[in-house]
Amino acid sequence: MNHDYSILFQNRKKNLDFSWESLYDDSLTYPENILNLFNNSVFLPNDFYRVLTVYALIPSALCNRIPYLFTYGVSGSGKSTIGKLIARMHGIVITGSNTTYAAMRNLLRDRKTATIFVESDDPKFPGGYGKTIEANSFIVWEDINSRTLRDNPCTYNMLKCSYDRSCDTILISSETKGKNEQFRAFSPMVFGSIEPLHALEQFKELRRRLIVIPTKKVEHLPDARKASLGITNDDYVEKIIDIDNYNWKGFSGKFKEFWNLEQADIFLTIRSALTRNIKGLTSSQRAISLDLIAVGISSRIWNDETEAVKDLKQCFEWIENDLKVTQSPLKDLIGHLVKQEETNAINGDYSPSLDANTLRSYAQNWYEKGWLLDKPHSKDIVVIMGEHGYKLNKGKWIKQ
Repeated sequence: MNHDYSILFQNRKKNLDFSWESLYDDSLTYPENILNLFNNSVFLPNDFYRVLTVYALIPSALCNRIPYLFTYGVSGSGKSTIGKLIARMHGIVITGSNTTYAAMRNLLRDRKTATIFVESDDPKFPGGYGKTIEANSFIVWEDINSRTLRDNPCTYNMLKCSYDRSCDTILISSETKGKNEQFRAFSPMVFGSIEPLHALEQFKELRRRLIVIPTKKVEHLPDARKASLGITNDDYVEKIIDIDNYNWKGFSGKFKEFWNLEQADIFLTIRSALTRNIKGLTSSQRAISLDLIAVGISSRIWNDETEAVKDLKQCFEWIENDLKVTQSPLKDLIGHLVKQEETNAINGDYSPSLDANTLRSYAQNWYEKGWLLDKPHSKDIVVIMGEHGYKLNKGKWIKQ
């Protein structure tokens, strides 16, 4: 006899000991509650909580240009927690890394439209009628890597245009022979990876559309940062909220309640004022930050433009500092080693590869000889090898 085990899972979900309401403080605003949830559910190496909160609050139907949020760090460092919390805010299912371009396109179509009931005195529509409107959409994309984008050029091309409403139209084949359909791809997206996608040269067009939130395991955080968060390696488990232990049913309704017509009007008024004057960012940074700043000020996460620009500049500066590794002598040394191996592979008629331990030994030797000023880190090697088209597989760097 077969049994319907789903009933047990549904009952367990309904009977979880805790509801999200036990975490919610009614004396605070909705945005303040979201900020508290992020602060208490993930420990970040940088104080980027306000930027993270503002991004999660984006009402896409009101925006014109939105960057993507990229969470970057090793497994178990908080990327999934960020994605799960944002998914619960918007009442959506997290998208897997193996999702095809066609599936992503259909997902966006479904999330970007909604039907509302409009009352009417028109005798043609007794009582009223249904009206299709643009809904606030969101995509949370879990655990992608460079191969995800490299092997799916349509998906990568979509990412290059879906941040900007003015150029988000993609033509796709219609079921009607000889005709095409228009697909509007504009939507905020959060995606996480253990790979530094923001630093790989092959994705440099994506880089300028990113806000990066680096994550680290608690034990890898600097002592000063642990002190500022009020945690130690021993007590962080007790202090952190495990969002999987809570029932989040009904939580997404808070987002819809917050972005009512009055709040939308406040957002549009602030954004209109910002278009006349926003200082402290480069032109490209300003282009992807305008709507984000308006969301932050209208939701009162940021008090004013100056505060918003200060937080965003810290994010952009982190990216710039992280990119400096690609300009170090390590890049030239590894490049020479890779070129030598590829030449040997051609002459020997075999596929080029480098043993990971051997490469680390080379890097350590270069440091000890004084050829490198700083001790090389594994992350630096990953970035550089990725630029050369290599991926780590079972202890070997393999040419893709």
